[in-house]
Amino acid sequence: MNEGASGFFRLHPNLQHAVVHDLGWRELRPVQDLTIDAVLDGTNAVVLAPTAGGKTEASVFPVLSRILSEEAQPVAALYLCPIRALLNNQEERIRAYARMVGLTAFKWHGDVSDSKKSRFRVEPAHILMTTPESLEVMLMSERTDARALFAELRTVVIDEVHAFAGDDRGAHLAALVERLVRIVGRDLQRIGLSATVGNPKVIGSWLQGSSERPTRVVDPPKGTAERELAIDYCNDVAQTATAIASVARGKKSLVFVESRSGAERVAHALGGSGVEVFIHHSSVSRAERERAEQQFAEGRNTAIVCTSTMELGIDVGDLDYVLQVNAPSTVASFLQRLGRTGRRPGTRSHMTFFCMAPDQLLQAAAICRLAHAGWVEDVRPAEHASHVLAHQILALSIQEHGLSRHRVLHWVRDAYPFNGITEPELHALVDTMVGRQILHESDGVLSLGARGETLYGRRHFFELYAVFSSAPMLRVLHGREEIGFIQALFIQSHDGREGPLAFRLGGRAWVARRIDWSKGSISVEPANAGQVPSWMGLPGALSFAICQAMKETLLATDTPGVHLSIAAKLELEALRASYQELFADGDAPLEHDDEGVQWHTFAGGAINRLLAAGLEQTTRKKWVAGNLTVKSKDASVNEALDAQHRLGDLPWEHVAFERARAMVRGLLTKFQPCLPEEAEDRLLAERLLDLPGTLRFIAHHRAVAIRAARAATRVADARVDVLDGVTLQPLPLPGVPYELKNSIRYVVQGDALRAGVRDILASTTVGLDVETALDFTSVCLVQIATETTTWLFDVLVLGDVRALGDVLENPAIAKLIHNARFERRALAKLGFDLQNVVDTLELSREARGRHALGGHGLAVVSERELGVSLDKTAQTSNWARRPLTEEQMRYAAADAEILLRIHEQLRSKAELPDTLLK
Repeated sequence: MNEGASGFFRLHPNLQHAVVHDLGWRELRPVQDLTIDAVLDGTNAVVLAPTAGGKTEASVFPVLSRILSEEAQPVAALYLCPIRALLNNQEERIRAYARMVGLTAFKWHGDVSDSKKSRFRVEPAHILMTTPESLEVMLMSERTDARALFAELRTVVIDEVHAFAGDDRGAHLAALVERLVRIVGRDLQRIGLSATVGNPKVIGSWLQGSSERPTRVVDPPKGTAERELAIDYCNDVAQTATAIASVARGKKSLVFVESRSGAERVAHALGGSGVEVFIHHSSVSRAERERAEQQFAEGRNTAIVCTSTMELGIDVGDLDYVLQVNAPSTVASFLQRLGRTGRRPGTRSHMTFFCMAPDQLLQAAAICRLAHAGWVEDVRPAEHASHVLAHQILALSIQEHGLSRHRVLHWVRDAYPFNGITEPELHALVDTMVGRQILHESDGVLSLGARGETLYGRRHFFELYAVFSSAPMLRVLHGREEIGFIQALFIQSHDGREGPLAFRLGGRAWVARRIDWSKGSISVEPANAGQVPSWMGLPGALSFAICQAMKETLLATDTPGVHLSIAAKLELEALRASYQELFADGDAPLEHDDEGVQWHTFAGGAINRLLAAGLEQTTRKKWVAGNLTVKSKDASVNEALDAQHRLGDLPWEHVAFERARAMVRGLLTKFQPCLPEEAEDRLLAERLLDLPGTLRFIAHHRAVAIRAARAATRVADARVDVLDGVTLQPLPLPGVPYELKNSIRYVVQGDALRAGVRDILASTTVGLDVETALDFTSVCLVQIATETTTWLFDVLVLGDVRALGDVLENPAIAKLIHNARFERRALAKLGFDLQNVVDTLELSREARGRHALGGHGLAVVSERELGVSLDKTAQTSNWARRPLTEEQMRYAAADAEILLRIHEQLRSKAELPDTLLK
């Protein structure tokens, strides 16, 4: 090993010897060296590297080294994966690494036999590889003594952490880690292994929980990606199959399709193409999937037609091509799939899109454009997850054989998804669950109630092991061979139709011979043909960023980084020509034709659904939302223009609640029956709509319209001047004794944002505050006060405020915040990890005592320390409406500026004798 490889030389000597002599390695990758340093330094770590980038070894080697050095007893480390297939894939590799230094590893999930699990309970391994659901089983089970089993636990490694953090399974996992912390009584080191994401620091915050260790992002420099990307345009599935076969013949390829039904159609169309075809999706049996993986790994002229089941790091050997039918919905998925190729020395990553519709062609080009620019989606961890908290209350009541409601947050408060939930919200949740007999409360102790037993107590609490629900499925059997699973709804929909039920599954056609509903099975025989089952789900909603990139692609004349076939080029040119005249009318043009009014927002499905609801309230006409447009057959142009102007006045939280509830068919989560009405409304709106994005879109659209009107009329209106970021003269707030001393700069443009950041960087101490939409705490405004200027950064209009990170994450600048917990959480949503925070609420408590008369709210502290009053009535005004009033701006400025005066006063008082502080 190179002496410069510092990480390697910090490993235990036995492990160093094994890496060199058993594995034959001569050097470590940068990500491995850096991760070894982070882990052995005792920090938490978020490790970023592409598929096959060496993340597994980066985490496992230092964990093994620590176990050896500390002589830790089993179980010393947990290795958690999002899916069983990935665990199966990692099992032998991790076991081999452990064995070469005399340690052990064990895999535990639902397919592992009870006899093996029983032996593990008696003789546990040093590393336990499992899933969150199996970990929940261990914590709840009477057969497993979790306190004894995990008594020596020190480290938790989470593979594919980005796949966890953004959904309910991540919220569940975060809670499980905190429960383990309470059980073992020590600060568990957390290591998250991730593909590239846009906001790794937020992943770090999610991972952190109660840990007091610092978190390090390991993201070594990466060379310029060597990619070969192509887009072809096909008329139908048959033509697509022919094009795929021409590329895949004699090669090894993965063919990604966006749905199970689509995968079955493509696999069927590839039959007889000269390529050996396998199919791989979640409804195909495990045995079939494993056989496909094995035969694919050994073959050459082979292709697996798959859904996202092959997106994670399951190793199927070296690939020649990744082929994509239509387009994935995210850049992250595209990069994960592309990363399956180009692993052999001297090869490049290669991916070809076969698009069967103009919008899919445009979407594929947009995704390639974003990836070429180095952009990838942020992961948005679940937060304020009351439904997962309900799940945890039920699980803890079983784990602890009864639980006081006052102890619930003790167990899980520090988990990222719950640390914004207040005691009153918890009590409202518990009261609802007790009132609905989901919980029973006696002598202050919670246990499973009668309805809770019915909903979640079946099959030995099977419903509580996982937070997600699956649609009812029937097992498909050919004799004793399990083919896979099919939704019961598809079978039921055939009732009353003529002829036998025939369908395709696993790439083959079957005809049903007998359905046994009591056993949940369907017996089948091979058939000549069959319809493709439909798997139900909400229609896909593209993100704002993807849709904006689609608009940018239409406005551009090139497609950087991607080769277009002649058919694709002609289709894209036709699309651009059809939009050319439309875009001459503005950023988000309104079009009227014989079919009605169409607003080309390019805002994405979740925003457009909410915009449609707002337009319906203002026009009293029906509006239909897509990803790129909102349209109405009934509204006139004048009605649409008037509605656009009035959108900023709507109570958007209430609009969101009403629309989300109207959209729901069935339950979005099996814990929905546990929720109070307000918490349920919030959950539905967050899942189905995008309120923060809608507020940003409306504010930006309004600001653009005002600037355009000003440019057209050349009239200098005071309110328009404010929107352009001019300085307001310092004036006393109306009716408020506190007089602003600073000038105010209201910023809505990128150049002004960067100028403000440069100005603020000259300060060592600033006041910091945010204003948010009331119900969703979506940040609307960020206020930063220096000694001379208070900057009001309009987040909704600016959209991209990443430049603020130079201030917010700068440890050399003290940020004065009153009740910093709220600001930390609100700004974390924007991807900021605040550094060097001084909480004036805590300073007040230290100076005056925690139980000082009147408390420590900002208005009370201002009056007590400075002798001035703050009128807080503007605090509850509509901060999402644009333009803001001057009263709102001066109120916002006062909240930031006054923190500098309070800090100065409290700091001077802290130097007085204790008797004078009381």
